[in-house]
Amino acid sequence: MRMLLMLGLLISMSSPALAKDVSAQQAGAEYAREALIKAEVEHQDNLKKVAESEKELVDAQKQLAEDKKRAEASKARLDQAKAKSDKAQALLEQAWRQ
Repeated sequence: MRMLLMLGLLISMSSPALAKDVSAQQAGAEYAREALIKAEVEHQDNLKKVAESEKELVDAQKQLAEDKKRAEASKARLDQAKAKSDKAQALLEQAWRQ
């Protein structure tokens, strides 16, 4: 009987401490859930940014390829125009000498 009284006394004394511990655990769990939600939102935002950046990169690579083709074509036209100009200059110099 005395043992039961001691056990009852221990339980009644520890109830406020137990309630404080449960309350602290609930607060900790809530804080962890909020941190999880925040991390999930941040991760989803970052995944969207990665997808957008990848699309922009693909578009930029296509644009770069097109620009290189145009540069090659203009280089060919430049070389051709230079050759014609050199030939015309040579003919002019030859005409002056005669």
